[in-house]
Amino acid sequence: MFEKIFQSLDVTSLLIIAIFFLFLEYRPPWWYRNNDCKKGVKLIPGPLALPGLGTTWIFFFGGFSFNRLHLYYENMYKRYGPVMKEEYWCNIPVINLFEKREIVKVLKAGGKYPLRPPVEAVAHYRRSRPDRYASIGLVNEQGEAWYDLRSTLTPALTSPKTITSFLPEAQQIADDWCNLLKLSRDKNGRVSNLNYIADRLGLELTCALVLGRRMGFLLPGAETETGEKLAEAVRQHFLGTRDTYFGFPFWKLFPTPAYKTLIKSEASIYELALELINSANESTKESAVFQSVIQAEIDEREKIAAIIDFISAGIHTMKNSLLFLLHLIGQDLQIQKKIIEDSTKSYSKACVTETFRLLPTANALGRILEEEMELGGYRLSAGTVVVCHFGIACRDERNFPDASKFKPERWLDDDKVQTATNSLFLLTPFGAGRRICPGKRFIEHILPLLLESTVNSFEIQAEEELELQFEFLVTPKGQMPMVFKDRV
Repeated sequence: MFEKIFQSLDVTSLLIIAIFFLFLEYRPPWWYRNNDCKKGVKLIPGPLALPGLGTTWIFFFGGFSFNRLHLYYENMYKRYGPVMKEEYWCNIPVINLFEKREIVKVLKAGGKYPLRPPVEAVAHYRRSRPDRYASIGLVNEQGEAWYDLRSTLTPALTSPKTITSFLPEAQQIADDWCNLLKLSRDKNGRVSNLNYIADRLGLELTCALVLGRRMGFLLPGAETETGEKLAEAVRQHFLGTRDTYFGFPFWKLFPTPAYKTLIKSEASIYELALELINSANESTKESAVFQSVIQAEIDEREKIAAIIDFISAGIHTMKNSLLFLLHLIGQDLQIQKKIIEDSTKSYSKACVTETFRLLPTANALGRILEEEMELGGYRLSAGTVVVCHFGIACRDERNFPDASKFKPERWLDDDKVQTATNSLFLLTPFGAGRRICPGKRFIEHILPLLLESTVNSFEIQAEEELELQFEFLVTPKGQMPMVFKDRV
């Protein structure tokens, strides 16, 4: 019944409602109440919020779309300044922070159990499947429940010893990656489907780390149905998460297309990853990550869900970060020369750090304030949701000179390193504090290795302008063709 009612509310009907509120300026009596928010929140500038709809109407009538959400927030920053308020469904306020001082203050304030806004649709689905999930997962849990999961499931994944022991195998994977690039080129050295090949690399690396064995995704002609389906399911999961998170939450009343996409992809990821887990062999038993989870004193459902989450999160994050890195160094042959000539390998690490600054795949971080706090001159109460847009702050000239330019030297030059260090806390593409992404150390070590192997094998040329889209993470749009010429 509810589905039929909401389907009858077509775009024209919603437009009429929006015009009514916009131009007649009607506000119901409850509009002016505090709604448990302090006066400071009400004074923060931001786009017009309609009763019930909040500011989400902008994505249907205001010329913005979810796949360009990163551009929407850049526009909001220019229009409303360093602190901007928007309102989600039912007029729940969300405070957006764009400048260094406020961002650092929030990220440094986290206690033992930092709070982050949950992805409600994922949590709702996992609660509906007690046969598969004992909790709503490491990302969505809060308080002691989150802390217990984190301390039980991630020690091996975050351990320097685990990553160091994995590096020799990672080098073999990097060699196979370079070989696959060679075989994927046309006569001009052009690889037309780099995005797809990077997906295979993300699968191979992540499965090798978590499951402790090579899957063969990088072998020529070894495209497997499982691998292709898993990569696509992960992408669809991010899209479904984005659309349920930022859109109208009608999924709470009936299964919307976005929610159907989310639960279908969640089920596919579970089933496909379970196939990989069930094919465990003797080498898997040597995996520190796999064994630390399997041997943990925790519900069996939590163990399987954790391994699946590690695999799915690693695939997309690794792929996006690598593609951004290759595009940036593909624009400057001198940078590639410096990577080759640097025997200390510090320059390749600086390239990775600079990529995280300029093109972070996760460009914002949400927190729920645990105590009352003054931000940007506004007094905000405990429980207020704030979003730290460090991706925008990292491109601010006040924080980084020549902020729009790719300059790895800013992380090496003694005359400039102090300036960069002062803003280092803004580089949080993996989160910050106790809720930092457990895969941070893995990606930070693997990306320089991949970069060095690729640059030593090829002269890389970025062929097209980079286009971005928002899929809950910032991702490259299209297949990202690039030229890889054999290095003589």
